[in-house]
Amino acid sequence: MRFLDFKQKFIDFNIITSQDIRNAFGSINQSQLSSWKNKKYISSIKKGMYIMNDTKIDLLLLSNEINDSYISLEFALSYYQIIPEITPSITAVSNNRNEILSNDFGNFYYHKITSKLFCGFVLMESQAQKNRFVRIAEKEKALFDLVYFRKDLRDVDDFKSLRLNIEKIKLSRMKEFISLVRAPQTKKRLDNFLSYLNAII
Repeated sequence: MRFLDFKQKFIDFNIITSQDIRNAFGSINQSQLSSWKNKKYISSIKKGMYIMNDTKIDLLLLSNEINDSYISLEFALSYYQIIPEITPSITAVSNNRNEILSNDFGNFYYHKITSKLFCGFVLMESQAQKNRFVRIAEKEKALFDLVYFRKDLRDVDDFKSLRLNIEKIKLSRMKEFISLVRAPQTKKRLDNFLSYLNAII
C-alpha cells in the first residue's frame, strides 16, 4: 500500500477509519500507518480513526464525525454569545456514547442522550469544506441540554450564575423539548429554568 494510492482513495474523506482501510485494501499494515504518522502524512484522532494532514480541517465537522453527535452545551452557547465565556473545548451531545477525547486537534466532550432527545439541531455549512454541513444545536436546545446534563443547576441563583444573554430565545421551543422529558427530577429542574426565563424575558 503506497501513500499515493492511500491518499487518492480517501481524498474525499474527512475521517478515515480502520474499516475504511480494510474495505479499500483488504488489510491494515500498522507499521506502515505508524511510519506515515511519524512522517506527518496522517494523524491519529483516536484508536482506529485517522485524518490526512493536508486536509482542510473543520473541528466542528470533525467532532460530529468522531462520535455521532451535534455541537451543543457550552460551546454552542458561546458560539451564539448566550454565555460570556469563550469555550475552547468542543462540547457535544451524542446519540452513541459518553466520551472524553484529547488529540492534536483539541479536546472533545460528548454527552450521551436518549434517542427521542437527539433532536433540535440545525445544519450549518462548514467554513473549511464545501458542501459539508455541521450539526449544531438550536439556541433553545443548547440551553435545554446544559440544564439537562448539569444537575447542579437547580434554582434561580444557579441560573443567574450563568450570566445568560437570552435575547431571541423562544420559550415555546424550550417547552417542546421539556415535554419530552419523563425523569421527574430532571423535569423539575428544567421547569424551574423555564420559570426563571419567563420571569426575566
